[in-house]
Amino acid sequence: MTAPRHRSPNGALPAAHRPRLDGSFDATAITFAAMGLFDALAADQRERVLLPAADPARTHWNFLPESGRHGLPFGELDRHQEVLAHRLIAESMSLPAYARVVQVMTNEHVLRELNLPVFGHIAPTFRDARGYFLTFFGRPQPDATWGWRLVGHHLSLNITVVDGDVVSATPFLLGAEPARFGPFRILGEEEDAAFALLDSLTGPQRRTAIIHSRPPADFVTRTVATVGEVEYPDHHGVGRRDAMITDEDRRALAYFRDHPRGIRAGDLSPAQRGHFDALLAHFVERARPGLVGFEMDRIAAAGGVGDLHFAWAGGTSVDRPHYFRVQGPTTLIEFDNAEDDANHVHSVWRDPSNDFGADLLIRHHLDHDHTQH
Repeated sequence: MTAPRHRSPNGALPAAHRPRLDGSFDATAITFAAMGLFDALAADQRERVLLPAADPARTHWNFLPESGRHGLPFGELDRHQEVLAHRLIAESMSLPAYARVVQVMTNEHVLRELNLPVFGHIAPTFRDARGYFLTFFGRPQPDATWGWRLVGHHLSLNITVVDGDVVSATPFLLGAEPARFGPFRILGEEEDAAFALLDSLTGPQRRTAIIHSRPPADFVTRTVATVGEVEYPDHHGVGRRDAMITDEDRRALAYFRDHPRGIRAGDLSPAQRGHFDALLAHFVERARPGLVGFEMDRIAAAGGVGDLHFAWAGGTSVDRPHYFRVQGPTTLIEFDNAEDDANHVHSVWRDPSNDFGADLLIRHHLDHDHTQH
């Protein structure tokens, strides 16, 4: 607890309490939505949904089906509670991003039917549109530091509120299996934007942008808690063997934090830069609208959009396994469509320095005296 602050003798608010010129109610709106949901839960549900803000489980954001998940599954919410949970999701991001989240969850119904010939009667046990687990890390309260997570198949949302003021929205993961089926192409806009950029490149530029002829089976950085200085992809996806890569492939696809691969955005023509900016927007604008400027300011402070790099691997048509990433000091986007003959997509937006609000928390502790009680 910080020491109490008081008004100055002349009645003016101390500098720390004066409204900021760039202040917003983003954190407040998210917090009030979370409080409404938490208060609607029964006592036993609150016990299962709540962990300490600094619990080690905070950074376990794996999106694949697994047993023993902590949290409260959507399947155990009543109708009123489920509506409040959706209000929390919608308040925490842009409306287009929320629409994609709903599609990802709904897509489990389609996948269950597609999986029946292979998995039979067990398919409904792990292809469940309500099999997504909600967890609060710290009780949501105004002016507090807390977070929430919703995780399940092809979905991992991780929102952090620091000191009731600023918000981190990463890691933000969406996927789809199948990527294309009937009316569903959940991540088609992101994929099309990347192809538009790739197709706009000249021959020499493509040779710089395309770092390898084969894509990884999944994210190069996997779902590690913290992105390291160097990361290598796995040989294959978890539980899958249809997109195997070799040690040579892993080295060619490696992520180096201080040495981005691919073509630099600042070296693109104005038209090409427009394609790049559109691609970047598809991911950064997953955040709540009021937070997009904050995220772009972080990119600007770390060198600007011009210093971001775009890298590609694999096929150069939508029906061939492919992968791309956008990389910079505060930005990491990975998009992989390698499994199931390029019909199984994973996408993630991360901030290597601020996932789960890590950088914001460090700054908060440096700026506030937590030793006085």
